[in-house]
Amino acid sequence: MRIAFCDDIQSERELLLGFAARYAAEHSLRIEPRPYSNAESLLGDFDADTMAAMFLDIYMDKINGVEAARIMRERGYAGAIVLCTASRDHFADGFVVDASHYLLKPVAYENFSEAMRRVLRVTGAAARAVSIQSGGNKLPVPVAGIQYAEVYNHETLLHLSGGTLAAGVSLSALEDMLGGDPFLRCYRSYIVNMDYVERIEGDAFVMKNGDRVLIARDGRKGVQSRYLAYVFSRMEGL
Repeated sequence: MRIAFCDDIQSERELLLGFAARYAAEHSLRIEPRPYSNAESLLGDFDADTMAAMFLDIYMDKINGVEAARIMRERGYAGAIVLCTASRDHFADGFVVDASHYLLKPVAYENFSEAMRRVLRVTGAAARAVSIQSGGNKLPVPVAGIQYAEVYNHETLLHLSGGTLAAGVSLSALEDMLGGDPFLRCYRSYIVNMDYVERIEGDAFVMKNGDRVLIARDGRKGVQSRYLAYVFSRMEGL
């Protein structure tokens, strides 16, 4: 698995690279580390979106780690992101960019190992795909890239990071395929991926891409409570 380590301090990069080599040896993993001395070089690398995970230092000149993470998410990056910093001040930023972990400096190997355990959980989920019938073909659709699904004009549409796909499956069957969190049936015609929700606004989820996904009037409190519980569980995991 390819992992990016982006830090403008060489000694910090080398520390994480050493930890990665040790973790790979102890767990019989094949890790291909990619060091970057700044966010600009990472964002300019055509291979960046192929990384299974990214360890990003927050305090870097020009583009900081949080901004780099935001840009990668806007490009559709679905891998794990670990934010590294000496301060807890950016805790909320970690949630906004869907960070898997918040690694405090100075980094101890035990804490790096915990970050890697979370990375492996996320990358396992990111690799999972559902088989969708579309236009006469069966297509593997990565679960992590599904932002939300809706029934429109008697057709199930998947709104993906890279566009929209017409799916030859009912919304209820799709709900079973997706298997629960982070997916939530919020209306008879909608399933939302809670990882892509920006906020709740009135009777709808506002997605990170600006789309609005309606929440059913009946059971609205239950839907909102389940979303908030999911949010808090993610925050506790950082």
